[in-house]
Amino acid sequence: MRQISRHFRWPLGAAISLGCTTEEAPPFTCAEAPGTICTVAGSGIAGLGHDGELPTSVPLYLPQDVTVGDDGRLYIADWNNHRIRVIDNGVVETLVGTGYLGDAPDGPALGASLNHPTHVAFAPDGKLIVSAWHNSKVLELDLQSNQLRTICGNGLRSWGGDGGPAAKALLDLPVAVDFDSKGRMVISDQANQRIRRIESDGTINTIAGPPSDYIPPGFERVVPEGKPAKFCRVPDDPAAPTPEESRLANGDVNPACLSVGVYPQGFGGDGGPAVGAFMSQSSGQQAPPSGRLEIGSDDTVYFTDTFNHRVRAVSPDGMIRTFAGSGPADYDPNYAGGYAGDGGPADQALLKGPVDVAVAQDDTLYIADTQNSCVRVVRGGTIDTYAGQCGKRSFGGDGGAPTAALLNRPYGVALDSAGNLYIADTHNHRVRIVYAAAD
Repeated sequence: MRQISRHFRWPLGAAISLGCTTEEAPPFTCAEAPGTICTVAGSGIAGLGHDGELPTSVPLYLPQDVTVGDDGRLYIADWNNHRIRVIDNGVVETLVGTGYLGDAPDGPALGASLNHPTHVAFAPDGKLIVSAWHNSKVLELDLQSNQLRTICGNGLRSWGGDGGPAAKALLDLPVAVDFDSKGRMVISDQANQRIRRIESDGTINTIAGPPSDYIPPGFERVVPEGKPAKFCRVPDDPAAPTPEESRLANGDVNPACLSVGVYPQGFGGDGGPAVGAFMSQSSGQQAPPSGRLEIGSDDTVYFTDTFNHRVRAVSPDGMIRTFAGSGPADYDPNYAGGYAGDGGPADQALLKGPVDVAVAQDDTLYIADTQNSCVRVVRGGTIDTYAGQCGKRSFGGDGGAPTAALLNRPYGVALDSAGNLYIADTHNHRVRIVYAAAD
């Protein structure tokens, strides 16, 4: 049995108890054992918990993501509390954020107010990378100085910058990042419907999604003075444009069109170059997080094409394919996905709104099948359920087999070096772990 101290720094002499709870039942001990599921953080009650509390006693609020650092600490994106939390010495502490909404300025991490961070990852140099999602920024935290620095994005939800320095690029809801074997940062630029990469020379480019000069049919790109560019519909009748069309009757830009969001969503491109393919991530003002990614050992980029209900893969040679999930061959915004296919080929299965993936060293892929409220696993091209009961949203099952447990719209999954799978059980306001099966 692996010792829990491998993952958390518990106080010397403290009892090793994970304290799994439900809202109705008193705490009980959830024994660490291969192939079981337990809660490791979150009381199950939505709220802003105080620092210094035991992990399973602290309230979290829709935790979106979790990762285990090389330092053995567990890092949590406490989404609706606008904070990054860490479990250190057996208690929860705030690492980044004030708990209030803000613009994510550079400077001391505890003085920086964030706006719904969605993802945490580590750069090759050991710095913590925060996807400051609603800030439309990617931030870097130096864990030695506790100082934040913006790497990409300026806070405007917009599109631009390909071919130029990443520091001046524009992002729209960057939801996750990872690093390839060359140390290049790959960003899921959610609302822009693109996967982008910061090259070794500091420039940024699209590696999956519509090309930089793409304009949806029937629209034009409008660039009002001092404001970010927007797509606006070309008037059918230039002499009598509607309030949402791009031009007034005198030819000037119609400011009303700028409030109408148009995004290049779609589906297509499998079997061809990833640049030029289309995906469907959520994009409006009330958009939920979608489209997270992780890079495999051979530099394949796996990402969730959330509202096409697929996991897709971009190979190192720049080609794209569907890895898991199936659906209409053509884009159908009304297609709702589903649950089916366990025991069969992954690319013929049904998923429902998957949001995150985790890739093991042996290329086993874990999928947060979010709207099915379960975690799926793909081994050797075959898909199965790994945790939760797909189609059932609730909480239960700690201390038992993960497939007998209940999850509630998990948005994040992550592996540690021991093969344990962590789940951001988002709508249960908990972080849970599935201990790796014995070798």
